[in-house]
Amino acid sequence: MTEKLELIVRNGTLVIPGVGQLKADVGIAGGKIAVIGDLTQSAAEVYDATGRIVLPGIFDPHIHIGNEQSFESEAETETRAAILGGVTTVGIFLRSLEDSYFQHLPAFCQAMNERSYVDSVFHPQIFTEQQIEEIPGYAKQFGIRSFKFYMSGIPGIVKSVSDDVLLHGFRIVASLGPDAVACVHCETGALIDRARNELKTRKPEGTLVDWEDAHPAVAEALAIQTALYLAKIAGAHLYVVHLSSRQGLEVVRTARRVGMRFTVETTTPYLGINSSDPNGFLAKMIPPVRTPEHQAALWAGLLDGSINTVGTDNTSRALATKKPEAGLHGSRPGLPALGTHLPALLHYGRVRGVPLEILIERATRSPARVYGIYPRKGTIAIGSDADLVVVDLEEERLVRARDLRGMSDFAPFEGKRLRGWPVATIKGGKIVARDGKITTEPSGRYLSREPAPAQQFEWFNK
Repeated sequence: MTEKLELIVRNGTLVIPGVGQLKADVGIAGGKIAVIGDLTQSAAEVYDATGRIVLPGIFDPHIHIGNEQSFESEAETETRAAILGGVTTVGIFLRSLEDSYFQHLPAFCQAMNERSYVDSVFHPQIFTEQQIEEIPGYAKQFGIRSFKFYMSGIPGIVKSVSDDVLLHGFRIVASLGPDAVACVHCETGALIDRARNELKTRKPEGTLVDWEDAHPAVAEALAIQTALYLAKIAGAHLYVVHLSSRQGLEVVRTARRVGMRFTVETTTPYLGINSSDPNGFLAKMIPPVRTPEHQAALWAGLLDGSINTVGTDNTSRALATKKPEAGLHGSRPGLPALGTHLPALLHYGRVRGVPLEILIERATRSPARVYGIYPRKGTIAIGSDADLVVVDLEEERLVRARDLRGMSDFAPFEGKRLRGWPVATIKGGKIVARDGKITTEPSGRYLSREPAPAQQFEWFNK
């Protein structure tokens, strides 16, 4: 090793997906991992990770920004919370209900290149036939390889697409190649509409427990079946976002037993919060957090591989617009979860007895593979981006929104004590966060993705 090292992370225990735990130093040069081993050479900077674990930078594949404030503003505030929490790359679901994304993508890219603390990939949400026809152009001009469809809309926020539009979209996505991904919000719209209307009549007032009745698990399970069938017809790689229910998981397992190939995600709010949570409507989201029975099923699915990835569905809001005081029907769905993503996964994973290696696989390598940025991201390997998180598994903190540094003045895990926190985040070979404080200016980049050959997907859903 003759290259001069800019940073060495010494004496930590590396957690490398697919490899396991390894006591080794990591040498970094030019923003990449240059060497791994027992390093004796010097470097411009050394971080002593004695007694800590060193993880690949976390990749949260499922976030929303720009819902409350401008996209540009939240590109800074929410990625600041992300980097403090050990998240170094995000997948952003962009939203344009009617317009062509060609009108907006240059500004979105610029915002992530100038104001973000983390790297990013984009998943445009697709609502119109024009947007479907433009998918190949989004891929060619902006390197976008993943797109999202809503089978059930959210009143006042997004609209649903019909099955014929969904199939058309799947076929266009599939035409891009085997690496292209069709992400789907799987709930059956007609069942959701009826359930919501019945709940308003039956329970004009209620608690978070009642919110589950507005989004029954059967609606999720049926929609997954439909999406799987249409994806099979189209030859598309289906990615089921935010799985929330035991019934949905049963459909997933049944489809896997007959050889269907697709990817399933859940979120840390579902894994860490249930419908009896004392924070009440602060935890209102769509699909809803459910009873402990569903939560236990999701943990089992994460453990056995039925669930492949874990994200947050981060939708940052302020209390003034969240309006928890407006109750069952008046409070708004959506919550900020980036800053607690890794701590919640570590804390509740330990409670459930899930091995650390499995947790980190689901939060790093697996989503990076799905979205075409592995091995640049999602691992600790020579030549990979030097995105690392140093974690103290024994550090316990009380969750307070003001400490998370996002734009929200509440947190879904507010008032809870979580054990296992990042003490340093390294991105692009530089220490960007340390002991709860940001130490550099934003350095994030939008990641354009190139088409990948089919053989790179032999791992997929074996």
